[in-house]
Amino acid sequence: MPSFLVETYAPERRTNGLPDLSATAQAAASTGAAAGLDVRHVRSFATPGDEVCFHVFEAPSLEAVASMSKLACLDHERITEVIE
Repeated sequence: MPSFLVETYAPERRTNGLPDLSATAQAAASTGAAAGLDVRHVRSFATPGDEVCFHVFEAPSLEAVASMSKLACLDHERITEVIE
């Protein structure tokens, strides 16, 4: 299944709370799954100096990840397909 990187803004004070940011992404995937979207949260990581948090999801399409993000109110800057 393809992987997608969801880039979110995370102010410096929030990147220290990576477990909370990861839990938010996991909850978003659960919300999407409950709505019938085949999206799975894989992992999250942050770049504190850039105030960015990245979440990796597996899904059949970019559109599925975008729908999940919208449904779960997971604000993001962009979504891109990645190869692992």
